[in-house]
Amino acid sequence: MISALLMLVVSQPMPMPGAGGGDKALAPTAIETARLYFIAGNIPSAREWGQRGLKKEAKLCKPLLKDLAEYSFLLSKYEALTLDEAKLMIVLDRRISPKAVGKLTTPVIERYVTGPMVRARLWAEQGAAGDAVKFIDDVLTVDPSNADAKALRAQLLAVADGGVVWDAGR
Repeated sequence: MISALLMLVVSQPMPMPGAGGGDKALAPTAIETARLYFIAGNIPSAREWGQRGLKKEAKLCKPLLKDLAEYSFLLSKYEALTLDEAKLMIVLDRRISPKAVGKLTTPVIERYVTGPMVRARLWAEQGAAGDAVKFIDDVLTVDPSNADAKALRAQLLAVADGGVVWDAGR
């Protein structure tokens, strides 16, 4: 009985990917694979998969390869990045991989965003609002959309002005 059932299952044809209408492909595309390698921190493999995808996904892969080249250049001078270069590196990371931060970008974010925010909070707790605002301004140069930095800056400026905010009700 079991062997007859097994023979019935084995004799059935395997379903083909994409034959059922809305089935997704079994393997990721070249650009998806390049992004996965980028997130993992493997830039050479990301570049290789971007080049593989030029035939089928040229519109997506050409800008990806350009961004990977710029990112690699900035990564090569990680120890001496200016604030504008750190900002560009974070922007490139978001363009290359919009859904997740790359492994190699995390130290840049820690060095130029997270670390200065911690120092700004420490200075603010010690009552040195002016010094704290300098750190926050650096964070906002690198990551202008950082909501925590904007909120802390507004709070420190309100304290520095004696509780009066000069933003004309905005």
